[in-house]
Amino acid sequence: MTAVRLTGAHRVWAEFAGVRGTSAFLVTRNGAPVGRGYYRSVDDLAEIVDLADLRAE
Repeated sequence: MTAVRLTGAHRVWAEFAGVRGTSAFLVTRNGAPVGRGYYRSVDDLAEIVDLADLRAE
């Protein structure tokens, strides 16, 4: 899994999906969104996946 901070168009899509904030990010596995894809914080993501599987890019 990969976590990427949101900028540009991804940030607009995240806000459209209700995920706002400067710490928001997109999480993917093999190019596909994990869960809802956009997360407001690491705490939100931790409820869905094992954080040990994450790598930052």
